[in-house]
Formats: sequence, structure tokens, C-alpha cells
Amino acid sequence: MKWLERDEGFSMLELIIYITIVGIILAVAVPKYNNAIALANTARIQADLQTMDGAIMMYYTEHGQYPTEIGDLTEYVKNVEDIHPPKGKYLLRDGTVGEISDGEYTLNADENEALCDGHSLGEFGRQERSGSEP
Repeated sequence: MKWLERDEGFSMLELIIYITIVGIILAVAVPKYNNAIALANTARIQADLQTMDGAIMMYYTEHGQYPTEIGDLTEYVKNVEDIHPPKGKYLLRDGTVGEISDGEYTLNADENEALCDGHSLGEFGRQERSGSEP
């Protein structure tokens, strides 16, 4: 059996090329993945804040005053006390990246809006581009 006697395998050069290609792919893929996670977290936070802001307005319409805590919105948002922002990074329009490890949504009594990590709905999103870029 001649094929058992052959000593074949990868050469050192082939292994270096393979590892380099995998490294380049990972160098591109990991930041894209992390950015996608931050965008998903941001979208979730925006949706939650928009829902709560709508509930705040409904509460005001029915009661003639603004709610003082998130628990006041149970009539308008199902399980509102169990809604928490996602853990991880999020994006703000000013270009900063924030991170939530353990957080809750709160109410801003001065502006009568829901907040996440101290930021209102309008502050979340991708960085706004300036100039005439498409």
C-alpha cells in the first residue's frame, strides 16, 4: 500500500497563509458584528422609549397629569415594569457609544418623557452626517 507510505501534510508556508487569511476575515467580521449588535440594541431602546412616550401622553390625556414613575404606565404598556434595556453597547446621534450592564427605563419629570441611561429618544441613533454626503 503505497498511499500509506506517503508523508504529506501542510507545509509551514501553507499554514501561515491560512492563518493570515482567517485573521483578515476575523479583523473585518468582528467589528461589523459588534456594530450590528450596537445597532440592534439602539433600535430596541428606541422602540421601547417610543412606546413609553406614547403611554405617557395617553396617561396625561386620561388623568390630566403626567405619571411620576414607570409603574404608572401599567394600564398602557403590558408588563411595563419588566421591560429593561438590552445589555451591551448602544449608539447616540452625537457619535458616542454607551454601554448598559444593568439598567432600567426611568421618567424625566421635567420633560415628561422616558429615559434610558439618562438619554431621551431623540438622542439615540446613528451619528448624524454633516455636509452633502449621500
